[in-house]
Amino acid sequence: MTPSYIFDLDLFRKRIRDISEALPGIPLVYSIKANPFLLPYLPEDISRIEVCSPGELAICKELHIPPEKIIYSGLVKEKADTEEALSYGAGLITAESLRHYRLIKEASLKHDHRIRLLLRLTSGNQFGMTGEDIQRIIKDAEECDRINICGIHYYSGTAKKLKQVEADMDHMITELNRLREDCGFECGMLEYGPGLNAEYFAGSDSACEEKDMELLDLVSPVLRDFAGRYRLSLEFGRFMASPCGTYETMVVDMKSNSGTDYVIIDGGTHQIRYYGPNAAMKTPPVEQNGSGEKREYMICGSLCTTADVLVRNIALHEVRTGDILRFKRTGAYSVTEGPMLFLSRRMPEIYVRSEREGLRLIRSAKEAYRINLGD
Repeated sequence: MTPSYIFDLDLFRKRIRDISEALPGIPLVYSIKANPFLLPYLPEDISRIEVCSPGELAICKELHIPPEKIIYSGLVKEKADTEEALSYGAGLITAESLRHYRLIKEASLKHDHRIRLLLRLTSGNQFGMTGEDIQRIIKDAEECDRINICGIHYYSGTAKKLKQVEADMDHMITELNRLREDCGFECGMLEYGPGLNAEYFAGSDSACEEKDMELLDLVSPVLRDFAGRYRLSLEFGRFMASPCGTYETMVVDMKSNSGTDYVIIDGGTHQIRYYGPNAAMKTPPVEQNGSGEKREYMICGSLCTTADVLVRNIALHEVRTGDILRFKRTGAYSVTEGPMLFLSRRMPEIYVRSEREGLRLIRSAKEAYRINLGD
């Protein structure tokens, strides 16, 4: 049935092996917001799991993820959420603000063990805190025997390349030196999300993979050098998961209007996302079964909005109604990020595939209209 997502577990594990080999000895963290459906299939190369909401924590509990592997992060963590994570035994918890710290401190009174805390440093956006706020917390925690400040959490954005990673390193070194000089704080660990650019628009799937590996080769020496001075762990989501996904959708209609040949599919932008809504201006890898000369098409989805354009101009073999188009590199975010309730279209099936186990359905199609009815 289409539309559907297929996640290739062999490709997912290969990408993690590639990262591990490029960054030996550096603990790797998987941020499950990129794709929670991959969580049961994480290889041993993954040391910890970043959880950013009460719902993601609930997923971990349902799957019996060892609590000591969890870093409980995210913007909105109320007192009950914090207490829930601590009761489960989350190995690390981050403080996003002074208020977060106060809530964590209050929650710590109900637990016998010391809470291992990371303080999130801002990069100048809504996430994390200034160095001054971090210093306030460090000084307060000196008198609290229930809280152990283990280190700093830092993430400055996604789609980064070498220069942006180098700038992050410089910024973190400056801030860590300031914390050492001003309040004697020695950073026990640095949880860093490099946000490496995941290539989507290099043409073919293989060309995108080559670009990703080129970037990994460039940034690895910088990260290894930093890890030689600080206890570094690296958090990945998109860069780990994006290569393993395929979104399959069927051509349900063809038309030619004002000189443009339109392909209408049973999926749409509510189910496939690359880097936000502007992906239609670029061309992702799309595979089809076909032969012969190619011609230009515009691919549009099933939503009643002119914004539902997946690709504005793409060369394909002759397309016919009933053909299957396969959008590659959709392993990260598409499955959860799209506005899937829009127009109450059916939510796709989800499969995982591996050479050893073959193709396996892990979620049947879901009727979005039931949710929009209030069920």
